[in-house]
Amino acid sequence: MSEPRRTGALEIGMVCVVAVAIVGLISGVRGTGRDVRSYVASQPAVDTQVAARSYPHARAAAHGPNAEAAAGWFGGLPGGPDPFAPVVQSAQDRADALARRATRRAFDGAPPTIPHRIDQHGVPACLTCHDRGTTIAGVVAPRMSHERHDSCVQCHVVATDPRPGTVTPPAPDNGFVGLAAPATGERAWPGAPPTIPHTTRMRERCDACHGVYGALGMRSSHPWRASCLQCHGRSAELDQRAPVAIPRTP
Repeated sequence: MSEPRRTGALEIGMVCVVAVAIVGLISGVRGTGRDVRSYVASQPAVDTQVAARSYPHARAAAHGPNAEAAAGWFGGLPGGPDPFAPVVQSAQDRADALARRATRRAFDGAPPTIPHRIDQHGVPACLTCHDRGTTIAGVVAPRMSHERHDSCVQCHVVATDPRPGTVTPPAPDNGFVGLAAPATGERAWPGAPPTIPHTTRMRERCDACHGVYGALGMRSSHPWRASCLQCHGRSAELDQRAPVAIPRTP
């Protein structure tokens, strides 16, 4: 092959390579554009506006940089017991539960003491465990028996003095004798639902003691039923209701 023919063939080959590259570039750019536009069009619209909080929500909500930190606390806690699991308990279990219960109260009906350490320099996070109840490291934290009150330590005090090296003076002598814990409620007939043998003030949440986190001997055989007062009647005497109408002063 002569030199001019070889040079012409080389030029034709280079032109073909450049043409193919240009066509591939244009096709690739157009295809990418279509893919990007279709991907963007398929994404749902996100509302970037923050809804204004109501005044009741602003008063009840936490504030500060860690205000939402407690939102995931219960996510790491283990799940609750099965409410439909059979409950096997005896009268001795109930007696033992009442005896343990009395060790943390000055008298029946008094607020129980706190058996563990708490933060003395801030607001204790009592609701983390006692709002709904849980089990941590084999220790049961029962649900609180009343509605939410944020000042827990106003009524509940630690069982031991938190100050190191401090000797708590003995309590002064007094003649106060508190009520004993009730045994069981009365029944209208064998098999009838028992009445509530204690007051119901600050004990509105029956599952605190009789639910799945209650002590063995005090658990209900049907904790999934939430309307307890539908079958279990309250005591007019224990709830401090007058048996007759009290006359008004003129």
